[in-house]
Amino acid sequence: MNTTSKIFTDSKPNSEVENLLSNIQKDLNAPFVPNFFTVWADAPEALQGIFPAMKHILASGHLSRPLKEMIILAISSKNDCEYCVAAHQAFASMMGVSMEEIQSLKEHHSLSIESDPKAKAAVNYAVKLANDPNSGTLEDINDLKSQGYSKAEVLEIIAMSGMSVFYNHLADATQINIDQAFMAG
Repeated sequence: MNTTSKIFTDSKPNSEVENLLSNIQKDLNAPFVPNFFTVWADAPEALQGIFPAMKHILASGHLSRPLKEMIILAISSKNDCEYCVAAHQAFASMMGVSMEEIQSLKEHHSLSIESDPKAKAAVNYAVKLANDPNSGTLEDINDLKSQGYSKAEVLEIIAMSGMSVFYNHLADATQINIDQAFMAG
């Protein structure tokens, strides 16, 4: 039996939920609906709130999508979220993040010294906030601004940090099985 979760068995979604999952697949421009979303088929009200936040924070804004993938990969690795690490490693790779950068994000929760200092500053700040949301300082903000980040971009880094923690929580609490397609890469 194919299941999306180690603790919840798959059920047959009704037509409303099938339509919602189909729209998620289209919005993701993906060949399949990731298990992350199908596991919520029995809670369509929750699913309708879970996806739009990800869609808006991850897929739009001023920061580049590869940088956002690096942030969520570093935080997911730090939080030991196996599902999110697998998914966002696959997405980061598809978006051109090098295997060296991916390994550094997974092992050190940061980019290597050789990496772009601006990207490294964003990842480090996001990871810092994921560990303790009260740890951000004026000096951190000024450092990001000195790297060339605007106020809107700093706020997006903060949003990515919080979103990463939230989605790690959802994936871990439901013990989502990693999609085969994510393990292929």
